[in-house]
Amino acid sequence: MTRTALALITDALKLIGVVAGHEVPTSAEQLDSFARLNELIDSWSTHAQTMYIPRRVLVSLVAGTQTYSVGSGGDVNHPAPMTIDAASYLTTGTVPAEVYLEVASDQAYVGQPVKTLTGATPQIVSYTRGAPLGELWVWPVPTASVTVVLYWREPVQQFPDLVTSVDLLPGYAKALRCNLALELAPEFGRQVDPFVLQLARESLADVKRANLPYVEMGIDPALTDGGGYNILTDD
Repeated sequence: MTRTALALITDALKLIGVVAGHEVPTSAEQLDSFARLNELIDSWSTHAQTMYIPRRVLVSLVAGTQTYSVGSGGDVNHPAPMTIDAASYLTTGTVPAEVYLEVASDQAYVGQPVKTLTGATPQIVSYTRGAPLGELWVWPVPTASVTVVLYWREPVQQFPDLVTSVDLLPGYAKALRCNLALELAPEFGRQVDPFVLQLARESLADVKRANLPYVEMGIDPALTDGGGYNILTDD
């Protein structure tokens, strides 16, 4: 669905009774509400289940360089992610293959005793988010050029202005409209109708449910004695 920020703001203000019918919010109401709309989207970027854009980003590592800035205008020129979901490096050859890399936790990074160790291929990457740029750390320090592949999810992008149309995945327009109404109600001194509150909760839950990643079901090897299980025969 395609919506503008002004359309979402107007509809949200109608839900809390600030405007009615075919009225249009005043300039001051539009500006205040626009700021709250982008703040709401910004807060959603901290929740994995409201991020829906999968990214596969190739990063060319430079021999002797261990850290790379991540973000618009950085060494990795993409919107900076909250976290990195997975990483690998590409082998050279006729058919390049991806070799899994460990995405280190903060504790693992701190606990690495020799951080400047060098090597032909990376084994570990670590990512620290920041504003406006995050930082990617690679270990060991590459001694030759190699391509690293990063996987992450990006959230809904903020609206650039009031009138630019933005494409939204199914469910997002309703979730933004209803949850924006909750954000705006205190500023305009309005009480939220319980039905609107219910719509906000349900629409956001629908979005999160749709964004749940597809994963393979596993079974503890201790329960199968190292073998498999056939659901058709119960063997």
